[in-house]
Amino acid sequence: MQNAIINVKGQILNPDQAKISVFDRGYLYGDSLYEVVRSYHGEFYLLDEHLGRLKASANLCHMTLDQNISTYKSEILRTFQVFKSRPENRKLEAYARIIISRGVGKIGFGLDCLETPPLYTIIIQPVEPPTQAQYKKGMRVQITRRIRNDRRALDPAMKSGNYLNSVLAYLEANAAGYTDALLTNSEGHITEGTTFNVFYVKRGILATPPLDVGILEGVTRRKVMELSRILQIPCREVRFPKERLFDADEVFLSSSIKEVFPITQIDSVKIGTGAPGPITERLHQAYRDSLPQRTHK
Repeated sequence: MQNAIINVKGQILNPDQAKISVFDRGYLYGDSLYEVVRSYHGEFYLLDEHLGRLKASANLCHMTLDQNISTYKSEILRTFQVFKSRPENRKLEAYARIIISRGVGKIGFGLDCLETPPLYTIIIQPVEPPTQAQYKKGMRVQITRRIRNDRRALDPAMKSGNYLNSVLAYLEANAAGYTDALLTNSEGHITEGTTFNVFYVKRGILATPPLDVGILEGVTRRKVMELSRILQIPCREVRFPKERLFDADEVFLSSSIKEVFPITQIDSVKIGTGAPGPITERLHQAYRDSLPQRTHK
């Protein structure tokens, strides 16, 4: 955390200087939204798409943002410039998280309890991407007994700070010796992981859960589907039970930080050869090729 730079509603601070009220609704109730982006060669990838989803999340949770999306973007970039200006950070790529809480006020759910407009906070810190060795090994995940939140209760399409569903699934899988968790919905259909979307490959065809199964519309998921069309890899959005993953030739996840990353074991079942599969490799390389490239001055 010591290399991080924090922006609290326009004021740029070191981590030990950043303060948020204990009466902030994000702290009290998880009543907040957030987005995460990663930089490549000094440029945040798909930042506009992430901020567009932030606006959509605000609509889903009935939150009126007090700033334009363009303001949030400029503040992220301004904070990033301060981060990069530090000598120890100049050669580092960054992880950026923007959090927007509904505001600060008296304890109580009503909007009349609020005494401030929504509060935004931006965290910029060095990114810790997976290593090549981790990629080749792949991820071991557990399909937990804990199910994904029902869309009618807390819609996973909204990227909110109310993250206990995923935290508990992760902790339970981790305690059982797995790296991360996958969740089903109440009908037994695979939805997504704790912080990622999931795809599988069978006989050269790519499949992923549809949005209406109860998932976040991942920005990286959308990019992978676009790349599959370019590469002429058939891609279908279908509901499926966990057994479909056990029988898959390949399984991989998509996320802003891990990009396209192989899943090589689910529960006690080895997936395919136990190594990244050929379609995973093609999509991983295509994703890497789509990233901002180093400019030569």
